[in-house]
Amino acid sequence: MVIDKIYISERLKKLNFSTSVLKRLEEKHRFYHTTAHVLQVLSLLEKAKILDDDLFLTAVYHDAVYNPPANDNEERSADLFEKEAKVAKLNASKIATIRQYILDTKSHKSSDKKSQQFINADLDILNQPLEKLITFELQIFKEFQFVDYKIYQPKRIEVLKTFNKDGKLDALIEYIKYWKPSVGVFCGSFNPFHKGHYNILQKAERIFDKVIIAFGKNPEKTDRTWDIPKTIKNRQLGEYSGLLTDYISSIDREVVVIRGLRNSTDFDYEQNQYRYMQELMPEINIVNIFCDKEFEHISSSGIRTLEKYDKHQNYLLD
Repeated sequence: MVIDKIYISERLKKLNFSTSVLKRLEEKHRFYHTTAHVLQVLSLLEKAKILDDDLFLTAVYHDAVYNPPANDNEERSADLFEKEAKVAKLNASKIATIRQYILDTKSHKSSDKKSQQFINADLDILNQPLEKLITFELQIFKEFQFVDYKIYQPKRIEVLKTFNKDGKLDALIEYIKYWKPSVGVFCGSFNPFHKGHYNILQKAERIFDKVIIAFGKNPEKTDRTWDIPKTIKNRQLGEYSGLLTDYISSIDREVVVIRGLRNSTDFDYEQNQYRYMQELMPEINIVNIFCDKEFEHISSSGIRTLEKYDKHQNYLLD
């Protein structure tokens, strides 16, 4: 049997469930809690010859709602399952059982033998070789981009120690203790933060382990009046009102400043700004990233002008 996305979709349909849950598993802020994780769990359950409908639905829905800053993801996932299970006319007893299995993944304490079998499959990644553990760790790190690494690192080690009763995670914990991610700071007035900015951010995130988005107050520009898009709220966000070099010094002098460029005019302006910053902070590192051609005409000022005629929506992020 091939366990893939088509398998999940077809089995959900057979059980009269909507396949909309699959879209949730592909949300942009997910890096580990994705369809790939669900497929891995299903494969392990199938290999053990215990993959019945109860465990199938538990696997598909246990991370259906995943918002890293929240502490009620399991409860909300269970609620979503129950709602969709009622529409599918699933037996009330089965709904209660599967709902409890989903809730068990919060504490990783099983309510019965089958629940324990699922928890074992869900946590199987912790039994893998160091190479896979590091890949897993980097995925979790990406999901918690909104947290300052100085806070994330000790908290993450604390969590891993709770799973390290036999010392199997010693090497991973040591890795996290000494690993220092490469960090970029994408700074600008961002009034608003638009699709062109997002294009630069995506490119920067292919270069750096983490990118902080810093909203600066430019005395030559109007104060920021636009809300921060939901699309970027899972990143670490910062604000500064003085010199950028002072802000960089306040967070970490080793971070790299990211500047987005649309054209040669932007480049000339940024080169001049760089000379000033270099005099204020000789060790400052700056990376200039050009946006793709389709975004080079977009500017925050242009969007603010178009807003007056209600023609600005296509340039904004959700």
